[in-house]
Amino acid sequence: MPKNTRLIAAGVLCLCAVWQGCELLEQPAAVTGPPREELPLHVAGTIGEHAVLVGGAEVAVQGYGLVIGLGNEGSSEVPPYVHKYLVKMLLREKLRSWRHGTEELVPTQILADKDTAVVLIGGAMPPGAPAGTRFDVFVSALRQTGTRNLTGGVLMPTDMHISLRGIATPGGPSRAWAKAGGPIFVNPFIEQSDKSQDPKLREGRVVGGGLVTRSRPVYLQLRRPDYAISQLLQRRINERFPGRDRVAVAKNRSSVEVKIPEEYTKDYEKFLRLVMHLPLRSSAGGGEARALQIVKAMESPEANHDELALVWEAMGRQTIPIFSKLYVSEVPKAAFYSARTGLRLQDYKAAEVLLKFAETEGSGLQVPAIKELGEHPKVTRSVFVLRKLVNDQNEVVRIAAYESLAKLGDRTAVIRSEVGEQFTLDVIKTSNPGVIYATQTGTPRIVIFGHDLAVRLPVFFNMPDDLVTINANAGDKELVVFRRLPGSSLNTPGLHVEPKVESLVELLGSQPVPDEAGNVRGLNLTYGQVVSVLYRMCKEKDIPAKFVLQPLPQLRKIFEETEPVEEAEAAG
Repeated sequence: MPKNTRLIAAGVLCLCAVWQGCELLEQPAAVTGPPREELPLHVAGTIGEHAVLVGGAEVAVQGYGLVIGLGNEGSSEVPPYVHKYLVKMLLREKLRSWRHGTEELVPTQILADKDTAVVLIGGAMPPGAPAGTRFDVFVSALRQTGTRNLTGGVLMPTDMHISLRGIATPGGPSRAWAKAGGPIFVNPFIEQSDKSQDPKLREGRVVGGGLVTRSRPVYLQLRRPDYAISQLLQRRINERFPGRDRVAVAKNRSSVEVKIPEEYTKDYEKFLRLVMHLPLRSSAGGGEARALQIVKAMESPEANHDELALVWEAMGRQTIPIFSKLYVSEVPKAAFYSARTGLRLQDYKAAEVLLKFAETEGSGLQVPAIKELGEHPKVTRSVFVLRKLVNDQNEVVRIAAYESLAKLGDRTAVIRSEVGEQFTLDVIKTSNPGVIYATQTGTPRIVIFGHDLAVRLPVFFNMPDDLVTINANAGDKELVVFRRLPGSSLNTPGLHVEPKVESLVELLGSQPVPDEAGNVRGLNLTYGQVVSVLYRMCKEKDIPAKFVLQPLPQLRKIFEETEPVEEAEAAG
C-alpha cells in the first residue's frame, strides 16, 4: 500500500463533528382522506384521521465518496465532473496540512492511485431521526471506472445530501444532512470464481455507516386547515405525553410541530406511531366506549390487531381494565396484542401471556413474543426463558432469543467483546450444535453460538484471493494464520492462536499491535472480510457450524448516476 494511503487509513473511521442547526423541509399542501364512513376503526377519530406526518417518512440522501485500501482492485479513473468535488473533500479532511502531519499527501495523487475507488453512496435517513442516529449506507463504484472489487475497502468520511428527483450530484444542491464513512461490507456469498458475479463485487454496504448530523423537523400537516383542530391536536398530544417541555406546538391552522420526547429518543418511530393512533376525544366516557369497540373488533381473527392495539396504547393506562380480559382470549392474536399492550403500559400480569407465547413452538407469534420480552427488563423471568431458547433447534428462534438477551444486558449467557474498534463479538453459552450469525444492517456484530466452538483439525484453509491462509495438523494446539498484505503478493509472518473460533475472530479483526512480549497480534481485516472468512470456513466444514447472515430489508437504489456538469460546477 502506498505511503500516502497508509497514513490516511489510520484515521478514516473518525467521523467529523455533528453539525448544529436545522433546515426545514418543504411541507406538502393540505391533503384529504377518505370519507369518514370508510375509515377503519384504528383511524376514525384519531389524529391520523385529521393529519399526516411530514418528516415522518424515510428521506433519501446521497453523495460521492472515496474508498481506500483496495490494493490494486481500485481505479485511477475519476470522472471530471466529480474530481473537483473530491479534491475539495480531501482538503477539508485535513490533507496537505502541516498541523496534522499530512503535508505530503496530495489529493490528486490519492485519486490517481489504484488503491482507491470513486463511489456513489446512498441511504435512507429513518423517519423523524434526530441528530446522532445511524443508518446503513449503500456504496457502488462509478460505472465509468475500472474498479473491480470493493472488498476490504474503507469509505472516507463524506457528506450526504437530500436526493432530489433521485439524481446524485457532486456535493448536492442542499446543505448536508448526514455523514458517511467506514469499512465496506461486500456480500460474502459471492463466488469470485464466477465471472457473472463480478458486478456485485463493485457494490457493498457500510453497516451503520451513515450518521444523521441535523435533526429533521417533524410536523403534523392537517388534511383540512382548521385552527381549532390544530389547537386540539396540540392539547391532546401534550396531555398524553406530559413533560417539562411541550411535545406539540401548533404553528398555525395547518401544521403542528412535534418534538421527540427524551424517553423515546431510542424508539422515536414507536412514538410517532402512537401519536398518529391517539384519539382526539379524551373524556372518560368517550375513551371507554372507544376501548370497548376495539375489544369487540379484536375478537375477529381477520382484524388488524397490531394497529388496533396501538390505539389502546396511545390512550394510556386507563384502558388496561377494559382490554385485559383478552389476555385469555381463544383468538391467539387478540391474546398476544392485548398482552403486548398491557406490558408496554406496565401491567406486568401480561408478561405471563407473552412468556407462554415465547415458549410455544411452531406459533407465528413465538418470535414476536421473544422480541417483545427483550424490551422489558423488569420482567425478570424473561432471562431464564430466553436462556433456554438460545438452545432451540430453530436458528430463527435462537437468534431472536439472543438479541433479546443482548438488549436486556445479560452477561451470563452473552459474553461480549469489541474487536478492533470496528465490530462486536458476542459468544453465547449454549449446548446445541454451533451457529455463527453475522449482521449486515444496524450494528456490525458477529455472534458465535457455542463458547467452546473450535476449528476442526487438521485444517488447511485458503481464501480464494489468498487473503487469509490457516493451517494446523491433527493434535496441534494452535492454528498458524497468514494474511496477504494489501496491494502486495507478500504475506505477514505466521501468527499463532488457539483453535477456538472466538480467538480466531479476535486475531483476524484486531489491529496489528505488539503485546507485552513484543509479539504482534492482529491482522486488521475489515468486518466484511472476517465475515467472509467465517462463511467459507463453515461452508468447507472447517468450522462445524451453520452460518446465518442477517436478512436485509428490501434494498432499493435511491439515486442514479448522472453527469450534471452545470450543477457540479455550482456545487463545487
